[in-house]
Amino acid sequence: MSEPLIRRLGELPAAEPDIRRTEHIRKRCHARLARQQRRSLVSKMPTSERMAPVWQSAIAVLGFVYLTQVILIALAVYGLT
Repeated sequence: MSEPLIRRLGELPAAEPDIRRTEHIRKRCHARLARQQRRSLVSKMPTSERMAPVWQSAIAVLGFVYLTQVILIALAVYGLT
């Protein structure tokens, strides 16, 4: 390197970390790690456990529809509709 460049580089102030930026980066990193951990826990669950609430809801809805139809048919048979 040339001598003037080295002198100019020597005149630069020492770099100091920005505390606000450091805290911001730390919070972002912690948030991302927490998200990844939650995702990994969900992905470790078997598919049947993840789908259980969906199946339970679907069965409940189908049961309600079936029961409603049975009642409507019974009312129609007895002429009450």
